[in-house]
Amino acid sequence: FQAQNLLNGRPSALPSRCGPSMQTCLFSSFGGDNGNGPMIQHIGKEQMEEIIEDYEEGGREESGYVVIDVREPDEIAFTGKLSPNTHNIPLGVLAQYQVFSMDEDEFEEVCGFPKPTMDETIVFSCAAGIRSTHACNFAAQCGYSNLVNYRGGANEWFL
Repeated sequence: FQAQNLLNGRPSALPSRCGPSMQTCLFSSFGGDNGNGPMIQHIGKEQMEEIIEDYEEGGREESGYVVIDVREPDEIAFTGKLSPNTHNIPLGVLAQYQVFSMDEDEFEEVCGFPKPTMDETIVFSCAAGIRSTHACNFAAQCGYSNLVNYRGGANEWFL
């Protein structure tokens, strides 16, 4: 199977990582609200503005944040990115290839940026906070615990 690197369009060989449970992952609990799922911090626009400011000023190393937009590339092309350094992994790619279970080299080849460490805080955004919540759940399934969902998403950001 051939897929393209999300950022530079280079073909890369990707093994299929889908299993029978993948169909149910997209419909998993929103987590953090009822004690049954991962602890996900849901934030609004004001908090997201603070994160983006820290992220842009200090970069990933100083801020401790990795901001990932899980919208499709055509959605981002229409509205623009939340910030110049926001990464893009469409939710379908994130789920289908279970990118957070990849090793560092494979993740970087597929996604075009270094894999988040377990110590970093991953901040997910989408259009309205639904796909980004699912992305938080996928990351949590791979052991990540510092997860933030921007519930307003691009619909709120670009108002």
